[in-house]
Amino acid sequence: MVKSKTYWDILKNIKSKKIDVLYLFTQEELFLKRQVEELLKDAVVGKTSADFNYNVFYAEDASIDEVLDTIKTNPFLGEKRLVILKDVEKYSPHEKKLTVFLKNPAPKTVFIMETVKKSSDKFIKKIASFATEVMFSQLNGFALNKWISEYAESKGKQISSAGIALLLEKVGNELDVIVNALNKLFLYAGESLIISEMDIESLIKKTRQDTRFSFLNALMSKHTGKALEMAIELSRNGKHATDLIGLINWQLKRVERVKQLTESGFSKDRMAKELKITPYVLNIIHTQAARFTTQEIKRGFELLLSSDVAIKQGLKSPGLTLEILIVQLCTNK
Repeated sequence: MVKSKTYWDILKNIKSKKIDVLYLFTQEELFLKRQVEELLKDAVVGKTSADFNYNVFYAEDASIDEVLDTIKTNPFLGEKRLVILKDVEKYSPHEKKLTVFLKNPAPKTVFIMETVKKSSDKFIKKIASFATEVMFSQLNGFALNKWISEYAESKGKQISSAGIALLLEKVGNELDVIVNALNKLFLYAGESLIISEMDIESLIKKTRQDTRFSFLNALMSKHTGKALEMAIELSRNGKHATDLIGLINWQLKRVERVKQLTESGFSKDRMAKELKITPYVLNIIHTQAARFTTQEIKRGFELLLSSDVAIKQGLKSPGLTLEILIVQLCTNK
């Protein structure tokens, strides 16, 4: 069994060009997974042959035969191919076929299997024994401070430990929110190399209490416990149950639209333009859409409507109605 690696380990490996042919990306930090996948894309296929030698599949939408055939196809106009498979846990019924391949992988293809699950899952543990597992857990403490400092350095800027602490106090620890705040600060700083605490106080509004992103991500990832926890926190900070039901409805509409565009063969670039969202946000919604069938989405809208009616007619308390809705959406019950 190959020893598990961290986000920091694989960064060093990519930098030193020590790239394996089989990877298993586990746990929940999507932002870091996307960052590493982009780095591997540049390192493995480069910009000139990416159109021919770079493939991304979602286990719900692609058959295992289609994925394996692509992996075994020799690269065109390049030395290597990169294939990424999202939500590999959905291939658990095909464990035997997948493990037969993993025992004898294609030497000219770097194959990344991705899951939000941990390697304690029975199926994930099995395939982890053939691949280099990289764990993408949420960054906290020293690791998060280090990441922020290195991100700033990559943009030619410096931010002090006190500045990082102030930034985190204002925006929390969601990486996409942090990056948006940092990018605003870099523009604001102009030619200045230093991001000061005064810059942060002047430009960044406190958003730590607004956990809407965490709530929607947990709900659409079907993490019942975390979604309920985030809903309670939002309620404590003034968000009424009807506001959150409206928020869920808005996100489910985006998930439905991404699923429709995917099934219509739209490229991700075209989808991002159509929906007027960034590629990063599209990746998150695309991952969420892969977790819901068309029937589940339809049922989700029916549950939203009945919840709204129950609150307006006083059939159930708003808080209880919201909690029941969250459980139903996460568990499909």
